[in-house]
Amino acid sequence: MRKIVFLLLSLAPYFITAQSIQKKSIDWISISDAERFSEKYNKNMLIFFYRENCDYCIRMKKEVLNDPQIIKLINQNFFPVMINGKGKKPIIYNAKKYINDVSIEEDPNSTWRHNLAFDLIASSKGTLTWPSIAIIDGDNKKVGQLTGFSPKLRLIRYLNRVK
Repeated sequence: MRKIVFLLLSLAPYFITAQSIQKKSIDWISISDAERFSEKYNKNMLIFFYRENCDYCIRMKKEVLNDPQIIKLINQNFFPVMINGKGKKPIIYNAKKYINDVSIEEDPNSTWRHNLAFDLIASSKGTLTWPSIAIIDGDNKKVGQLTGFSPKLRLIRYLNRVK
């Protein structure tokens, strides 16, 4: 009996600290996994569209998406996906193939963006705002979007509304 009590008491600190360990980053996953998990578990996807060399995107990643409170909120309530909105890699989403097929050379009025970003983010006069977040439910329906840089408190309020 003493051995069992001793064993339980010696393991107690491990269980206490293991439960308090906080993630240090968002658990980004692929869009195909997010789509599958969202449907299976009835939990929304959060798709973060960014652009390389975009000051607001870099700032959002560094200042907001690295905040422990934001990390916890996103990891617990969404299946998060990060996509380069100007990337050239084809993406399969909702059984449709999306590509980046319009370059500035082909169309001087083009914003040169990935078609998935263009389809999921409502644009203003054909141009997209970077960064942008789309919230998609398990039926692949958009339930919300947030465009532009969002400070921590604004993002928390928004995510709590759409989770």
